[in-house]
Amino acid sequence: MIHLDFIRRYPPSNPSRAAANQDEMRKLTSSDGVKLLTAPPASVSERRIPMKSGDPGCHLWVIDQSGIPYILEHALVTRPLQSGRVTHTNLTGGAPASCGGEIWFDPADEVLVYINGCSGRYGPDNSRKLEDAVEVVRQLGYNVPSFGWDSDADKPAKVLRR
Repeated sequence: MIHLDFIRRYPPSNPSRAAANQDEMRKLTSSDGVKLLTAPPASVSERRIPMKSGDPGCHLWVIDQSGIPYILEHALVTRPLQSGRVTHTNLTGGAPASCGGEIWFDPADEVLVYINGCSGRYGPDNSRKLEDAVEVVRQLGYNVPSFGWDSDADKPAKVLRR
């Protein structure tokens, strides 16, 4: 399993920010729309090309012991969330993860996905970690343009640069 090498290099850590409400710690499941990212094509209900963090079609992802779970940020979950949207801790139930961010699935090309490291709880703390997370997704068989690293802010870029 490709993600296990990443986890060995970057051991899972607790969320770096506290939950705003108890719902943010509720672990969502496949009945809510959580899927595991495997070889293409990915099973998604919404495919879009991103322009910036949080655009429609944005899915959240993490790398944890289970693999790479992902879900549409504005998924209609079985029991509505207090905040009205999914958070990264909904993928883990608040448990540790190695990295997280956002992913979009291209509408015309099933192997093309766009990734950033924008997670307030599990985001990468340096550009190398983001690059290594993107490489995990590439090894699954995807073509992965990354939003990259904003060196001025010293954090993952929120806008896709073309």
